[in-house]
Amino acid sequence: MECAAGAGKFMMASMAAPIALPPVDPALARTLQRFAQLDAATPAPQLSYAQRRRLLSELQARLVRTPLQGIAQHSFFVPAAGREICVRSYQKSSGKTQHTLVWLHGGGWMVGDLNTHDDLCERLALCTGHCVLSVHYRRTPENPFPAPLDDVLAVLQWLRDMQGLQPLPQGKVLLGGDSAGAHLALAAAIRQLQGLPGDAGAAQIDGLLLLYPPLLPGQDTESMRSFASGYGLTPAAMQLYWQALGRVQGKAAAWIHPSRCETEIAQLPPTLVVTASHDILRDEGEAFALQAQALGAPVQLQRAPGMVHGFARLVAASPAARQQVESACTAWAELLRTAA
Repeated sequence: MECAAGAGKFMMASMAAPIALPPVDPALARTLQRFAQLDAATPAPQLSYAQRRRLLSELQARLVRTPLQGIAQHSFFVPAAGREICVRSYQKSSGKTQHTLVWLHGGGWMVGDLNTHDDLCERLALCTGHCVLSVHYRRTPENPFPAPLDDVLAVLQWLRDMQGLQPLPQGKVLLGGDSAGAHLALAAAIRQLQGLPGDAGAAQIDGLLLLYPPLLPGQDTESMRSFASGYGLTPAAMQLYWQALGRVQGKAAAWIHPSRCETEIAQLPPTLVVTASHDILRDEGEAFALQAQALGAPVQLQRAPGMVHGFARLVAASPAARQQVESACTAWAELLRTAA
């Protein structure tokens, strides 16, 4: 089943309210300055663009990394056709977990790994009480779309067989991600709702947590223009990330633009969309949430004030970012509870 293209028109509209924004959180602003200094001090002309961005992402994570106490980690290798997918679980050392939150890291489908998102996944495990399972899916440009999405479905299939085996609980399976990971989480939910025979056996997705997702390339929104420089993610970088996904046809062309799949959007499980006030992707994420609500889906929207793109993985550097992640977890838990 291919998706209707009509929703694309909805995405072009700016959903930002014409009100004054609070300033960027000072701790986040300082962190962005440190990252810029790190970038300038790391000459690596022999590296490709993707290699350099990955190196910088890993160095940034080390710069702010602050491990949480009381969080147990376990690593697994998920077997898949011609490959293995590395995953890492996080859960509180004390107490019993009931559900699993599969987490897909951000990084423009090109950057990021399990280590760059340790802080966020530990915080999610602490705040939600779930077992968080972080997935290191195949990245672009070496592995064009739908390779990353195929890895997500492979992990969901593996998880259905592994539920109840320590440390993975026997309970609901939830799915979430930040930035590109949020895009993949939504695409996986859309693909699962289409019920393709090759995806049979995957664990059912019972809820979605989407942090500042990119949804369509080439957006000309108010937020894209207002935060084009000085706030981390730039339109030029986002364009490169979209291009690296590659040209796709058939069903994969629908999955790469999941916001156009109106029939499936109406059937989404309880979903929380979180946007950042100072982010080029803010307006498209908010437009999608309103679009989904209009279609009758149980989708809620929460804007994080004073936040920039990528704030969730900077919880160790910014108390305000940590509070926003905790607030999102609380709101999502309430949404899941009331929708049960």
